[in-house]
Formats: sequence, structure tokens, C-alpha cells
Amino acid sequence: MIFNIKTLATINLLVQALLLITVLVAAYQARIRHRLIQHCRIIRVAMVIQLLTVFLMMLPSLLSYLKSPVEALFQTEMLIHLGLGVLLVLLWVYINLAVVGRVRVVGRLAWYMRTALLAWGLAFLLGLHLYLRIYLLS
Repeated sequence: MIFNIKTLATINLLVQALLLITVLVAAYQARIRHRLIQHCRIIRVAMVIQLLTVFLMMLPSLLSYLKSPVEALFQTEMLIHLGLGVLLVLLWVYINLAVVGRVRVVGRLAWYMRTALLAWGLAFLLGLHLYLRIYLLS
């Protein structure tokens, strides 16, 4: 293998930071500049990249940690991180279906978008905490 697991995790962390910055730029496009089509395109690309990193990098690591004996708090943190990620994907699917008119929006769509941004930010912060705990503090 060209990279060891720590190097791959660091690359993933950098990708995640770039994705979060990209999502913030997309939020700026929607909120301040009122460019919703650009916003949707940016978010769709970011989510595809996010899903690729989840399935190629994060999920195998998560499954190995959940199978091995680890402290309960660490396992809980990983499950919360996973839950935030699942919530983000579900929100993304719902928002996209609502935008194309496939589902009826309950309430304001902006509320779902803000919730998705919050979930992404919290998942990033918790993921950063897990990264520091696994790769830098151990």
C-alpha cells in the first residue's frame, strides 16, 4: 500500500475540511447572493464526494473500531458521528426531492437546509475530535 492508515485519515480530514468550506460557500451563494441553482450544483457535487469518502474511507474504519473492544464513550462518539452523517444524507435526499417537486415540503425548506448545514458542521467537529483522539493522541 502506498499510504498507511494514518496518512489516509489525514487526507480524508483535509478533504472533509475542503468540503465544509465548499458547503459554506454554497450557503453564501444561496443566502446572500440568491444564486440557488449554483448552490444546488455545489451541494450535489459536495455530497457525491462526501458519500465516496464515507464508503471508501470512513465506513471500513468505523466498522473495524466498532468490532474491536474500545471504551464505551469512544464507541458512543463514533455512533453519534455516524448518526449525524445518516441524518445529513436523509436531509439531502429529502431536500433534493422537494426541490424537484417529488415530495411536499412540510414547513420551510430553508429550515431543512440549515439543519443539514448544522449536522454537517457537527459531524465535522466530532470527526475532527475522533481523528485527534485516534491518530494524534494515541
